[in-house]
Amino acid sequence: MDPIFLFLLGILQGLTEFLPVSSSGHLVLAQRLMELEPSLAVNIGLHAGSLVAILFYYRRDVANLLRAMLPGAGDDPETGEHRLLVRHLILATLATAPVALALRDPVEGLFAEPAAGRFLALTFSLTALLLVITELGRRGDDRPGENGQGALTWRGALLIGLVQGVAVFPGISRSGATIAAALLLGLGAEKAARFSFLLALPIIGGAALLEVPALAGDMNVGHLLLGMAAAAVSGLAALVLLVGLVRRRRFVWFAAYLAPLALACLIFNP
Repeated sequence: MDPIFLFLLGILQGLTEFLPVSSSGHLVLAQRLMELEPSLAVNIGLHAGSLVAILFYYRRDVANLLRAMLPGAGDDPETGEHRLLVRHLILATLATAPVALALRDPVEGLFAEPAAGRFLALTFSLTALLLVITELGRRGDDRPGENGQGALTWRGALLIGLVQGVAVFPGISRSGATIAAALLLGLGAEKAARFSFLLALPIIGGAALLEVPALAGDMNVGHLLLGMAAAAVSGLAALVLLVGLVRRRRFVWFAAYLAPLALACLIFNP
């Protein structure tokens, strides 16, 4: 794949990975418009680049979580909270993995079909609907979670993990679906966003490792690294923007973008 195009795909991936508009859906759409063979290996490689943005933005949280798991870390309340968060992340990842693996091959085949544009119309529409439902569910809600005090249970972690597994479909936003689920479960904006993005680390990182043979066989590594770097830089900017928008309850704004995009995919079937 042309390095300039990979660089542009990396920027697109980074911007759309953290905004609730589905980066994988936009990558499939871009590849179809450019009449390129959709490649799950390329998509996951660029997703891996955006993980750098998460590691940088949440570097203190990641360090605290790793420190809490070390022997002799102590039993103070703060360390206990970090250990509980690690357990919830593990539960959610365990719920995601079998769903994502089961859907992986069917999804890759489905979105290589001539009618894939219409499938994108459906999945973009579902994401837009979820954003609207989330906003309606939060409106006028005085639950503790709105003040950032909501607690995530193990059942909630499993549910968010299952939601993330379904988001393997291009057009269903991983960040949008998991943040929406967390908000509807009563978590505050900061906690919902943090859990969603920390949850991306093991699942996308694991998927990238699974695709190493495909990446090595099909791609120029230097070109892919260029795309990954673009995804990391643009992803950090998008991450900062989204956390602020979720905090200010502007999450639903993206439905106004997804709805006409879905209509265009339905009409033109790119």
